[in-house]
Amino acid sequence: MKPSTLMLLFLACAACASAQPSVNLEQEKAELLRLHKSDGEAHFKTDVDLLLANSPEQFISVSRGKISRSSEADARKMFTAYFRDAKYSEWDDLEEPIIRISKDASMAWMITRTRVRRVQRNAEGAEKEEKFVYAGIMTYEKRDGRWVRVANVSTFEQPN
Repeated sequence: MKPSTLMLLFLACAACASAQPSVNLEQEKAELLRLHKSDGEAHFKTDVDLLLANSPEQFISVSRGKISRSSEADARKMFTAYFRDAKYSEWDDLEEPIIRISKDASMAWMITRTRVRRVQRNAEGAEKEEKFVYAGIMTYEKRDGRWVRVANVSTFEQPN
């Protein structure tokens, strides 16, 4: 075999080896939007299992100037208390979510801005209404072929 042919064959093999499988970014975006919609459904149903269905063993949160790490058990305990005797009348996007996905679809993030209105009954039976706007960024990793929430930065605005 000629050296030039051998070199071309080598380059072709190297190019094939480094080529990434094609990723359908629109399909990935649709899946992330489905997860976001599922989060809203979980709030309306106050369904902790649905909310944590795509959560990892450890989750990182950034809020109020602090970074915290929580286990799935910690998140389950917190959301069980947060959803107890709560009813949601609003969990609506105020803007279209902004989504960015890595070219290989191994990581993604989504920025959302959501108006929330909920009522929660306290231990004495009195209901307290809460209204706020949440804006934040959720980060995702692709694990075993599915998107998993791994970190979140949250901000909250109280209406006047």
